[in-house]
Amino acid sequence: QTLGPNYPHTMWTRSLALSCFFLATTLAAYLRGSMNGALYDSQGAKEKFDQLYEKITADSSPGQWPPTVGFPPASSLAYLFIESMKPTVTEVTDEMPEGRYKLIHSVGGAASVQLSFLENPYTGLFQGSDYGLIRFASAKEPKEGAGVGALEGGFTPGMGIKMLRDGVPSANVVFLHKLTPQDSWNFFANTQSNHLSVGGLGTAENLLKKKFETSGSDWVNMVGLSDMARYAQDGSEFTDDSIKFPFQLLLVPTDEMRARFPDDYDKPLIDQLREIEVGTTLYDIYAKADYDAPPQLIGSMSTTSSIESSAYADGKLFLKHQVMEEDFRLRPEWLERCKDVTACGVCPVDVRC
Repeated sequence: QTLGPNYPHTMWTRSLALSCFFLATTLAAYLRGSMNGALYDSQGAKEKFDQLYEKITADSSPGQWPPTVGFPPASSLAYLFIESMKPTVTEVTDEMPEGRYKLIHSVGGAASVQLSFLENPYTGLFQGSDYGLIRFASAKEPKEGAGVGALEGGFTPGMGIKMLRDGVPSANVVFLHKLTPQDSWNFFANTQSNHLSVGGLGTAENLLKKKFETSGSDWVNMVGLSDMARYAQDGSEFTDDSIKFPFQLLLVPTDEMRARFPDDYDKPLIDQLREIEVGTTLYDIYAKADYDAPPQLIGSMSTTSSIESSAYADGKLFLKHQVMEEDFRLRPEWLERCKDVTACGVCPVDVRC
């Protein structure tokens, strides 16, 4: 066969095309496998949401509650009071840092959610989040069973919400009613908030509070909201001069959800959660503009998928906690009213909202 005069050019073109194809497929595979870093964050909100949702729904077997003592030691409950909380407030990733385990809120249910907002003065995702992921779990393993009260069983509901954004890291907010168990087996019996009461804590809860202090924050009972307001879903940024965010969020269960499940033990949490239909409004979202302001209704949160157990969500999904100091830096006037953790009671547990 005779080689034409364009043979070198043709081969170079083919080689370049193959190299580009290889690079593109390698990069795509990397992005699908890695849930952190600049390349991952640079993707659109929907692309990142789709990758995470695929991982969450790939295996519906639940995780496991940590043993009191186990191997590796970092996977055991005893390690909870040894490990630092610093990575929880500093790591920017959607996946658990290597070598860390979920020692609280270890087993639960996961779903996708949408946060819809009424007209409000706040910026960023307070104007809407279509690509949200949520985990529901008790802070510790409850002792479930007929005739066992929720207080006795140690049922302590909490949630973490991840909201994906174009070209920038996700925003994450965690919610609890309080650090101590509630008196109902209905997950949706009580309001949940990003601020927690530090009153009435038992020995275990005070030890947990001490662990949170290893984050370096003086406000271990609160997580901030300014990162949620910093970027909109399309990645547009709000400067320190233009950013607006509330002091506190309150997730108030709808009347339907308050009445959905009994206070007495009926079935495991995941079986309750599985009954919730896609499109159900779980919570109305209220915001307090500052400590002394009354809560204002600003939106609602609804499911956009069924709720199911997930090996990935239980073991790998990471929810960064924003220290409250970052909010106070932008709103120093709030410190005039709340000089330290004990200076201002938390509504609705300590004081009326």
